[in-house]
Amino acid sequence: MLIGKSHTVEDSLLLVKLGQGSEEAFEAIYEKYWSNVFDEAYKRIGDRDIAKDIAQEVFTSMWVRGTEIPIDNLPAWLYTVTKNNVYKQIQKQERFVPISDLLSELQNNGAWADALIVEKQLILAYKTLIDSLPNQQRIIFKMRYQDEFSPNEIAFKLKLSPKTVRNHLGRAIVKLKTTFLMVQVAMILLEKN
Repeated sequence: MLIGKSHTVEDSLLLVKLGQGSEEAFEAIYEKYWSNVFDEAYKRIGDRDIAKDIAQEVFTSMWVRGTEIPIDNLPAWLYTVTKNNVYKQIQKQERFVPISDLLSELQNNGAWADALIVEKQLILAYKTLIDSLPNQQRIIFKMRYQDEFSPNEIAFKLKLSPKTVRNHLGRAIVKLKTTFLMVQVAMILLEKN
């Protein structure tokens, strides 16, 4: 449960009004619980901007759900949704494995001659994949993983919000991971033939 909060009669009344579409009820709940939701997200993720984004997503979910399906215990619901959104965010932010790490692993496994051939093919494939990204994603991806700027630094340099930068990075990583997964499956199938 959110620290120091338990379901009250006031919450029940606000939830009934929220279910009827009351913006005032939503604002009252938002004012009462926003800092708790933010604190819970920040405690788990350690980044103020991401914690703010998560809090915003939680309250957006509450507005949608509260007008469609009643919420029984508000603090418990907020806690669960915050925790779930934090886990989703952590999964989105799994660091992309740089190609240099993949090549080092190949070289360390002793297949040096094969590693040189694979290295050239991987580098070419990697560059082709990066070049195939939409322009903004490509720029942000290169700034993050080649120039090693933080998402906040990229946002400042490109005059974008940190959330926009994280969204572009997430989309680029998903595309690259999906493509590399397909390459791995193709290599396994070729080895079996």
